[in-house]
Amino acid sequence: MQTTSANNRPVDGLAPILDFHLAASKILALADSDEKGAFSPLPLRNLVPNKELPFNVYIKCKPKDNTSPEFTLCCPQGQIFQKDWHRKLEALKVPWVYFPLQEEEAVLGYLHGNLKEVSPEDVGQDPEKAAQVLDAMLLWMQHFFTAERARTGSRMRMALDFIDLVFEFIKTNNAYLNLTTAIKKINYHDKFLFKHSLNVCIFGLAFFNYLGLQDQDAKLFGVGALLHDLGMTQVPPQILCKTEALDEEEMKLIKRHPLLSYHMLKNLSYFPQAPMLMVQQHHENGDGSGYPLKLTGNAIHPWARILRVIDSYESVTSGRPWRQAKSPKETLWNMRHEWEESRIYDRAILQAFIKFLGDVD
Repeated sequence: MQTTSANNRPVDGLAPILDFHLAASKILALADSDEKGAFSPLPLRNLVPNKELPFNVYIKCKPKDNTSPEFTLCCPQGQIFQKDWHRKLEALKVPWVYFPLQEEEAVLGYLHGNLKEVSPEDVGQDPEKAAQVLDAMLLWMQHFFTAERARTGSRMRMALDFIDLVFEFIKTNNAYLNLTTAIKKINYHDKFLFKHSLNVCIFGLAFFNYLGLQDQDAKLFGVGALLHDLGMTQVPPQILCKTEALDEEEMKLIKRHPLLSYHMLKNLSYFPQAPMLMVQQHHENGDGSGYPLKLTGNAIHPWARILRVIDSYESVTSGRPWRQAKSPKETLWNMRHEWEESRIYDRAILQAFIKFLGDVD
């Protein structure tokens, strides 16, 4: 086997660790989910037993005599991940494996290939399958948001495949809110940005279906919802993670994100115009008090008006580092009050959204 310490120095070993007895005491504690480094976590559920892996897989542990976590290679690239290994890690209650960040593209291709064999019925009936779709979408966002080289037409087609799978499930199963609940329980991504964007995408797809709009439009809306906060990657992380109220200068930086998102997407020849406009305008208010263009009423793209409602609802009900989450009932009451006071939201869309949530079982 090969082990690397937290500073990624290789440590020579003897043989593949999963071929031998592995006591739970040897994996004293998994590293924190928000720890930075050269490796990224992947839930064990995504490894298909008895299938060749196109990337290296590690387990992470903290030996008793070492305060720093170590990464131990347990399945090299090109090797079949044995079913017995999968069972062993499950028995040891090891929920994650790890892969080198530079192999993220290979991991994403592997997950995409696995999901080509999954149907909407599988997602609806098997929570593990649903979780695998969410894992893949979160990894896709991590890759697309942070690596400019990943913003290709083929990557966008991959996103549309994931969105199509989720949308087909939503159209036939009213339990789609289980997906948003599952997203909130996934804690191996330290940035709330990805979870928020994915939840907004799922809410958007479900609301589009509820409104009876065209399927193809719903999928394009889903892409816009998934990427509406792309510009947040240009905001300093210390601001995004700040637990106190943001000051005026920090809010100015936050308010730049719709235009940043727009400029990051407009040069992509394959990115459609409608979702690009909703990305640019999703913080515009009906009374002209929004940003960045201070548009009013019907000057705001219809999809941006829909996203404005969904984005606000998801953000407030999920909370942020600087504010606690509020209940759905309190959130909707406040949104209605904001509309009555200043017409921030599109009245018909807000009313439809309240009814939509009320009709969910």
